[in-house]
Amino acid sequence: MLVIVSTAVFAGEGNTNYLGILSSTAPSGYKPSPTWYDLSAGQNTVNFQFTVTNKTAEQQSMTLQLNFNHIITYKGQNVSDGQPGVTNGAVVDGQFDETQSTQTQDATPTFMAFTIAPNATETVHMSRTLGAGACGYYQADVAKAGLMGQKGLVGFEIRVLGCTTSTGSGPSPSPTAGGGTGGGGGGTSPSGGTSPSGGTGGVSGSTATSGIGLANTGLPVITGLAGLFLVALGGFGLRRRRK
Repeated sequence: MLVIVSTAVFAGEGNTNYLGILSSTAPSGYKPSPTWYDLSAGQNTVNFQFTVTNKTAEQQSMTLQLNFNHIITYKGQNVSDGQPGVTNGAVVDGQFDETQSTQTQDATPTFMAFTIAPNATETVHMSRTLGAGACGYYQADVAKAGLMGQKGLVGFEIRVLGCTTSTGSGPSPSPTAGGGTGGGGGGTSPSGGTSPSGGTGGVSGSTATSGIGLANTGLPVITGLAGLFLVALGGFGLRRRRK
């Protein structure tokens, strides 16, 4: 679902008064946009941490929800593939204005149980694995589960690049001139395919002949016929003498 974001956490910031019971520092340990995670180099895990303090004299427990919302447009520009970079209104962590963006909400958020003792301070570690083909800019938000529509504990922006552009499980074989596929013994051989000009046997434009042709003796055709006549005449004369 495409939404206009207006109340999420500001980029790269914590929250000094979350729900009146917790405070948090800004997150760290991740690669802030416009630096990027390179999927082609196996950089498909986002790790980060932040420090949370319980501001009350009571133990607090909740389920934390981590959303990675895909940023589709920013300031009217399509940035869904992680481009452009620094120039032309890029998504820069710490300078991002989410009110000028449209985003696709995370369909598979991450959940984590969280408990903190009275007046205690703890460091929270979280991570998220990026799927194949998940290039683009993302806004990450951590909040109490079900309360993602308001300012959360922490939020930041990341950039993901390195998606492959090829389709299928491997490179496609190169087409041959005869219309078959080359690259190994699995393709159609030139002698078995149909040539572009409609001939057969891989010989463009040729026509096969049938029947028995004259032997190639190297003699001109007229000379060869004369020789056959003399041989026949000699045989006739021989039969007359034997009578």
